[in-house]
Amino acid sequence: MKQVKTILLSAVFLSTALFSFGQASEASVMIDKENRHAVTIVVDQPEKDTREALKMRLERSGLKVRSTDGVAKYKGVILSEISSEKVDIYTKVEPGPNNSSVVYMAVSRGYNNYTNSKSDSGINQNVKTFLESFILDANNHSSDLGITSQMSELAKGEKDYQQLLDDQSDLQKKRTVIDNKLQEIQSTLLQKREDLDKKKIALQGAKDKRSKL
Repeated sequence: MKQVKTILLSAVFLSTALFSFGQASEASVMIDKENRHAVTIVVDQPEKDTREALKMRLERSGLKVRSTDGVAKYKGVILSEISSEKVDIYTKVEPGPNNSSVVYMAVSRGYNNYTNSKSDSGINQNVKTFLESFILDANNHSSDLGITSQMSELAKGEKDYQQLLDDQSDLQKKRTVIDNKLQEIQSTLLQKREDLDKKKIALQGAKDKRSKL
């Protein structure tokens, strides 16, 4: 019985996780100091990475952000995935739990005429579909960042390794020069030691000779 409960709980947690990170839902977001209808989705990527990925996704569609005071605003634009007519699109990305992020997207027909699931069900569904498809963009962008970071770390590691090899080679060359110099000095010391001994003997001989006079 305990095992059955464990399996059921695991299934519930798995279902919740899939819903949280894979499905868009209705929400509200603060835009220009007022709560507006929006669609939201949780992305299992850090806030910064998700914001960059969303900006890039919209830029690829020809949209350019007009202002970013906490909310990215795209005024009078056509995004065929959402509407064939000009609309105002607002996006906001906030940090979520466990290093995830929460994405909001609101659409207005202009003059603060925000769409919702009742009056504009088509656009509202298109926004949900767009955000759900954006999950792949966010994951790919995060993977690309990871690859770039690893390549940078590898390049840095290779540079450090090569620097150590160069330092080792330089030190070995210096050690060879020092060893040769030490051998040369040792040979000279032995020769001078012999010369000094001879001079000491000669001096002693001269002293002995003087004492006999």
